[in-house]
Amino acid sequence: MWVPDYKTRPGRIYVALADAMADDIASGRLRPGERLPTHRELAWHLQLSVSTVSKAYALAARRHLIGGEVGRGTFVTSRPSDLSRLEPNRAQSDLIDLTFNCPVQLPVQEKALASTLRDIADSERLPLLMPYHRDWIGMPEHRHAASAWLEKRGAEATQDDIVIVNGGQQAVSVILAALLEPGEIMAAEELTDPGIKFLAANRHLTLKGLPIDEHGLIPEAFDAACRGGPLRALICCPNHQSPTLAVMPVERRQAIAEIAVKHDVILIEDDVYGGFIETALPSISSFAPEHSYYATSLSKIVCPGLRIGYIATPPGRARDLIPGLGATTWMAASLSAEIAYRWIEDGTADRLAQVQRDELRKRQALAGEILAGQSFRSLPTGLHLWLDLPEAWRAESFVAQLRAQGAAVTPAEAFAVGHGPSRHAIRVSLGGATPSRTELQKGLEILADLLRGRPAASYVVL
Repeated sequence: MWVPDYKTRPGRIYVALADAMADDIASGRLRPGERLPTHRELAWHLQLSVSTVSKAYALAARRHLIGGEVGRGTFVTSRPSDLSRLEPNRAQSDLIDLTFNCPVQLPVQEKALASTLRDIADSERLPLLMPYHRDWIGMPEHRHAASAWLEKRGAEATQDDIVIVNGGQQAVSVILAALLEPGEIMAAEELTDPGIKFLAANRHLTLKGLPIDEHGLIPEAFDAACRGGPLRALICCPNHQSPTLAVMPVERRQAIAEIAVKHDVILIEDDVYGGFIETALPSISSFAPEHSYYATSLSKIVCPGLRIGYIATPPGRARDLIPGLGATTWMAASLSAEIAYRWIEDGTADRLAQVQRDELRKRQALAGEILAGQSFRSLPTGLHLWLDLPEAWRAESFVAQLRAQGAAVTPAEAFAVGHGPSRHAIRVSLGGATPSRTELQKGLEILADLLRGRPAASYVVL
């Protein structure tokens, strides 16, 4: 049983316990996926109160060091991989970064932003963007433009049922804070974006991973999970799923919506990657509007610095999310919302999205040439690749050896929900973390060379 060395640490005991856990994870004494003793077991062994140990575990969970699973216990999370996603500039400063899924920054975006900012500065609307106290869910004209944008993405909603937020991550955070209570169970794809795992941990939700295939979440698995326990919500990504790049067929979207309605499960549709799909499919939410919250963002597809996202709520439920707004940043940044409104109205948003897709098409073609012969999944205008490693490799040793050669990718473990065995695969970002195609080419060539080789002796365990 893990026993922390905490007695020499200053401050409150529960903080010292959490700090000791962090140090043991960093040193390798506690490994990702390792099961921790129960609160009562550790309290008895250390002769402490159960409440003190519980507070230490809760603090460690807020730090994303550990996570719990109903009926299984508490486990150490994959913190190093998750941190590299959240702190790419610090963690990858000396590496070619193929980990971070951000759009490519292009001159056309800078020109459009400069022009719009000048127009706003000279307009009569500038004073309207400055007050603090206003409708928290967004100005009516901003929500009207959002409605037009969502319609193009296959998600219809009136302006009264839209909430404007600071990007897709805040969109999901607001929904969870407003609708779910700590301790409730939320399902997600068994491989899901690390940001979802962080938000679930911060809300003290239990995240349950559901099986997926090449088309995304399997409806029968969702139905079984609903029948097997008190499932409160499902969050899933039907378009350009990260990391697998699955695009869910229309029939499956409808089936998942029907299951959510049948079992009265809140459906949270994360569509931040939807803009990378050139032909929009009907959203899952469109098949179950009374049960669904649809979240998307302009930040990934239109302009990386434009931190604006939209939530489409069930009819008449937009103001139910105000407590979630209050728990985060209250209103969205009005200047960003004004820029988005103008760009949607005059077509700039569509043009910038197309420019982004065109750039990614070229990057995908480059990756296809360099990685020819390898087993990977891609989309013509996708933001990343999903690559299965050759038989000789395991993801942990491959990622470590690649870093030693000057490039960084994200292993499947960073996306895994739960503590089962991870697939030996990697996500390779082709986006703006490598600003130039020249740098991207160099990183992909390092990757291709290593894929053609074998693990170095120092990475082989006998």
